[in-house]
Amino acid sequence: MSSLFVHEEAEKFSVSTDSVIYKYIARKTKASDRDSKARRSLGNLYALYVLCDDYVKGNSKGSSFTELMARMKSMPFGSKLQNHPLDNRLNDEVRRQYGVSEDMFPVQPADLGNGKKARKISVSLLSEGGMNPIDVASYVVSSIDRYIQIIDDNQTAYLKEIEDTSSDKDTIGVIEKAFEYNSDARLFEIISFALLHLHFRQTLVTTIINDEQSTDHLCLYRTGRTNANDGGIDFVLKPLGKFFQVTETLDFKKYFLDFDKINRFSLSFVIKTDLSEADVRKEIEANAKKELKEDLVDLYISLFDEIYTVNELKEILTWVSQSHELISQLKEIVINCFKLEYGLLD
Repeated sequence: MSSLFVHEEAEKFSVSTDSVIYKYIARKTKASDRDSKARRSLGNLYALYVLCDDYVKGNSKGSSFTELMARMKSMPFGSKLQNHPLDNRLNDEVRRQYGVSEDMFPVQPADLGNGKKARKISVSLLSEGGMNPIDVASYVVSSIDRYIQIIDDNQTAYLKEIEDTSSDKDTIGVIEKAFEYNSDARLFEIISFALLHLHFRQTLVTTIINDEQSTDHLCLYRTGRTNANDGGIDFVLKPLGKFFQVTETLDFKKYFLDFDKINRFSLSFVIKTDLSEADVRKEIEANAKKELKEDLVDLYISLFDEIYTVNELKEILTWVSQSHELISQLKEIVINCFKLEYGLLD
């Protein structure tokens, strides 16, 4: 079911709900609902936006790759975007989801006569079923504008709610919302990081490099934002070099793909589930053995390092809640992570 605003915009611009462009916008904007479990994914949407914006403004010939990328990066939350959407990612996604012919791939090559790499929107996509291409391009721009405003309002609400807590009890109450089934994916990742950061910081480790000995607290770092192109790594624990991935699924294919991304290096996982660590391992292994050979499954299962579920995170939160100082530190970490996530520190 699409978000209401997507349907409203479609009616305003006479866009068919059976069209590929409508279905794509509806699917990609599911994260507009504050209670949605979907992660926002802006790269492909922003590529579509700048191409349609060109068309609405009368530029049907397209723009240089460099100019389009600059415009994408200037949009809200877009400063860290990479060039993949304009290169192949948007087209690949539309091809996989809807099986359309190449002339309906959103990103089409353009020739500006200067030898520079350029792109333009697919007019075939915009005019599917006899629709007016200008109206459809306007629908895309208007829908994405509304989507950006909605997620901006939602994230500001999260940040303000945490910043405005006036007691330890209130702070813990806001933190606990991350464990709710429909909580925002970014919220769960940020809260997980903050709790594990405080948890690991309790431990001192001694390292010896070139006969030089040093003793330090374990320190957990985030590798980037929740939609970062990080190869499947969300946190890194120094100096042990442990990698962590945060997820909400128990699909074994997702885990095995994460291992493959980093050449089958061991990974620890933070999983949004109420199952115990042991039950998580059993379920992943059992489902994998239904489709893969046992020796291959055994190889992948051996790559699982530590697993933290909601149960372990709640235990850490209980420990934190006993100290005003720790609660204050937790609140500060969460606020700073949210500001980084939303580009407020750029």
